[in-house]
Amino acid sequence: MTGKDVTERPAREVVDWSDLRTFYAVATAGSMNAAAELLGITQSAVSKRLGQLEARLGARLLERSSTGIRLTQAGVEALDHVTTMMRASQSLEYTLRGLEAKTEGEVKIWANDGVLAFCIAPNVSSFLAENPALRLTMLSDRYLPKSGQGYADVVISFEQPTQSDVVSFPIATFHYCAFASQDYIATYGAPGGVLDVGQHRVLNHTLYSENPGWKERTAQIASLVEPTVMTDCSASLLQATAAGAGIAVMPSYAGRLDPRLVALPMPPMASVKVWLAFHESARRTPRVRTVVSWARQVFDRRKNPWFREEYVPPGLFDTATVAPWTDERAA
Repeated sequence: MTGKDVTERPAREVVDWSDLRTFYAVATAGSMNAAAELLGITQSAVSKRLGQLEARLGARLLERSSTGIRLTQAGVEALDHVTTMMRASQSLEYTLRGLEAKTEGEVKIWANDGVLAFCIAPNVSSFLAENPALRLTMLSDRYLPKSGQGYADVVISFEQPTQSDVVSFPIATFHYCAFASQDYIATYGAPGGVLDVGQHRVLNHTLYSENPGWKERTAQIASLVEPTVMTDCSASLLQATAAGAGIAVMPSYAGRLDPRLVALPMPPMASVKVWLAFHESARRTPRVRTVVSWARQVFDRRKNPWFREEYVPPGLFDTATVAPWTDERAA
């Protein structure tokens, strides 16, 4: 090959990192809109970046339709490589952050909305008083990925992560029980058993039908009960039930949140483990370690019997809190 040939050959264009991040966001979030929200850019910008990436790679990565997006074979292959790159980038970021000597800066926490509202938020004030240099961002949108570049540092969810570079462990068990308000029971009476629930107004959370831990336990009554109210907001479910709208299944600690609520004399409908997870590189990041340690205190099963692996009826919470308890599984 002559020198002239080398000079005249156009240089190979390098793939833009922003385009790769955009592709990763779309592929993991499942839609252009969700990716745009996650990245903080417009949908047209997302489309433009995807077009640039496909042009540079010379392959179509996504097939777009009115129902969403689907990865092509080339897209599946590309996602595998990009995921590795994103994890390496995140690992580098955590490592460099870990060089910090002070516990300061921002920590992003992802958790289901009920966990954030009823477990995390009430404890934020005391935590920030002890850690004034920390800032918390609390996220609960379940349609966005829980982890990834620039997303959550600490994840608290009902699903155990499967990634090899993620550290996870159970920190609590939620026992879901049937609740109604005192006024509702005085007006309509209480169901005599699980099968009698279908004769009452029922309020339900959309997440219950999506969680695998619920399906077997609730299959018997699911076909008998048509909810009068459906919501994806745990606070709305609790407030509507406490106001007398009907019967709802909620974590056993719900009775501690509103004195109008009464736990019905039935066994738990389901018991679901709660997992805490973070990237393994975050072990070297003081601010993330501090939040993880705090989260373990928030879900302390010795002080909070409603988080224990074994079911403690709500009426026995005060007794169980005071009584000695030496189950080493919660250590």
